[in-house]
Amino acid sequence: MRGCASPASEDVKTRSRTYVGRCVDPAEELLRRLALNDERLVDTVLATGSGPGVEAALVPKLDLLVRLGALLAVGAGTASLRRTVELALDAGATESEIVGVLVAVAPTVGLARVVSTAPRLARIRPAGARERN
Repeated sequence: MRGCASPASEDVKTRSRTYVGRCVDPAEELLRRLALNDERLVDTVLATGSGPGVEAALVPKLDLLVRLGALLAVGAGTASLRRTVELALDAGATESEIVGVLVAVAPTVGLARVVSTAPRLARIRPAGARERN
């Protein structure tokens, strides 16, 4: 049992908690509290992208690519999609990786949604590019 000393204890180094003699990983604790709709925790997660005792698991580029996939899944508007793509490009994502996200989510969200979204994303200007009149 890594980092757990006694019931209801919390190890400062690992932030693991023990329930009835069972060590609980911080990520498991976060998931448990999210499942219970812990309002304070939900606010923290929405504000920071992480929770107490759990560092952000994804590097910024990957985080933004995952967010893009989620936005595609829920049918988000063009502005949200474009902003996320711009942030992903700024974080080092390539156009190939953006297209990879579209291809990866197509079987789940449906080809029709991806096909209708692709032209909206294709019109995003590269950083620093000027609009043509």
